[in-house]
Amino acid sequence: MRVKIYTLADDYAGYNSPFWAQHGVSFLVEVEGKKILFDTASYAEPILFNMKLLNLNPRDIDMIVLSHNHFDHTGGLLGILREINRKVPIFAHPEIFKVSFALEPEFMYAGTPRLKEEAEKLGGIWILTRDPITLMPGVFTLGEIKEEEKVEFEKGSTGLFKIEDGRVIEDKVEDEIGLAINTRKGLVVLAGCAHPGIVSMVKKAIKLSGNDKVYAVLGGFHLINAEDSRIEKTVEAFKELEVKKVYAGHCTGLKAESRFAQELGDRFEKLHSGKIIEIS
Repeated sequence: MRVKIYTLADDYAGYNSPFWAQHGVSFLVEVEGKKILFDTASYAEPILFNMKLLNLNPRDIDMIVLSHNHFDHTGGLLGILREINRKVPIFAHPEIFKVSFALEPEFMYAGTPRLKEEAEKLGGIWILTRDPITLMPGVFTLGEIKEEEKVEFEKGSTGLFKIEDGRVIEDKVEDEIGLAINTRKGLVVLAGCAHPGIVSMVKKAIKLSGNDKVYAVLGGFHLINAEDSRIEKTVEAFKELEVKKVYAGHCTGLKAESRFAQELGDRFEKLHSGKIIEIS
């Protein structure tokens, strides 16, 4: 199975690059003739600009996967749907429309208002499930990462909140799902922010596929504010899992990226808008 992954959006554009950066991530995954859009960052315009530079047509997108509800992963959806200009399935968790927010240093709404209704008007067909779902042979979502499925060091507070039954409660970001591809070289796992924990997500992909060979993990690992001990445990877990390639960006953070680079050497590469990853 030949896989080609285009980085359509990341917080970093790369050195001497013509591509646009923005807060968030977006990948176009090309596999067996199908094109899967994974996340839509904050804004559509930079994604569409980068697609043009990469000679990609948004009308060729066959399906969309949204990792979770935060605006830096869903904000560009409506603009991209306008360009697709036809019906297209959107795979997500049922809590993708929840009221989610941070309270420090002040209240900040983290979702995208009226996402459901506006997307439907533009041809989006919502496929909402907590369970893993197969998009095509060898390509599947991870579904909800339950608390009991998480490795111990990835459990704990997220610092985020949501409204449930009129009450303010902690948001564990249960709506975050990842995407996995079972290639000849091993599993390829994509994460948007990895709020449930990147190691837990990789282990869920291994469990679902029955394949313990992990070739590549890419996306945001949400270690930007993590304690040193968690960063070290994450890097060690990747080494124990014998992950061959790590492509990290967005919310991973400079400190974590540096540790991956120090420990993995050439096996680590920093993500940037316009980066193309080919696996055959």
